[in-house]
This record gives sequence, structure tokens and C-alpha cells, in this order.
Amino acid sequence: MYDEILVPTDGSAEIEDAIAEALDLAGFTGGRVHAVSVVDTREYSTLSDAKWLSIERDRAEGGEHAISTVRERANERRVPVETELLRGLPHEEILAYADDHGIDIIVMGTHGRSGFQHFLNGSVTEKVIRNTDLPVLVVRVAAES
Repeated sequence: MYDEILVPTDGSAEIEDAIAEALDLAGFTGGRVHAVSVVDTREYSTLSDAKWLSIERDRAEGGEHAISTVRERANERRVPVETELLRGLPHEEILAYADDHGIDIIVMGTHGRSGFQHFLNGSVTEKVIRNTDLPVLVVRVAAES
């Protein structure tokens, strides 16, 4: 059924519901959770190289913390887990990971933004849904405070 479950995480508190859903699903099916965090490596021409490297380092540290949190929660529940920090465009890296690791379902959180905020930020979840044939379980996450 759902033996390999992918849950992308950005480390935000709001994504906790999606992580819990992925762990619940793995517990129910006897599956394994794959937790990934993607360091968005798009360059911003207005930033100096030094500033960009500092931002990228901070994002990588945040991503490592995010996936280690999922690993700890999975271990507490005795759910098998694999974690990986990826670099690139988030939706592309998530989809590539899913293809490379035989993922059966992707569990993602969404803030449910619309209008101008959605236009500015886009939606990684939406891009994943539009570009995969895999089932995607979308969990509406709490609004940022």
C-alpha cells in the first residue's frame, strides 16, 4: 500500500501536523518515512556572494535541524525513517527524490494562501501536485503567528 512515505519539511512549527500525519500513516501501514528538507539554492543577484553563502549556510543548518526532528519523532514511535538534506529548487528536488526512492505517497503541509501572498511566494505543494502522478496527502497547517 504505502510502504515508502515522503514528508518534506522546512522546520517550521506549522508543518508539525503534516509530519504527524506521515508518521501516523507509516505506523498504520508498517511503512517507512523519508524526511527531506531542501535548501533553496536559487541565487539572488542583489546579494553579495558572502551574504548569499551566509544565508545558504543558515538554511542548511535549519534543514538539518528539521530532518533530525522528524528522525527523533519517528524513532520515538518506532517508525523506520530515512532523512536527507537536498539542495536545489524545492519542488524539483522533492519530485526527484520521490522518483529515485520508490516513494508511494507524499505528505505535505500547505498554508492555503491565496491572492497576492500566493503570487509572491508560489506554492511548493501546488507545484509538486501538478508534476507528479503519485498521491499527495495535503495537510492544512496552522497559520504563521
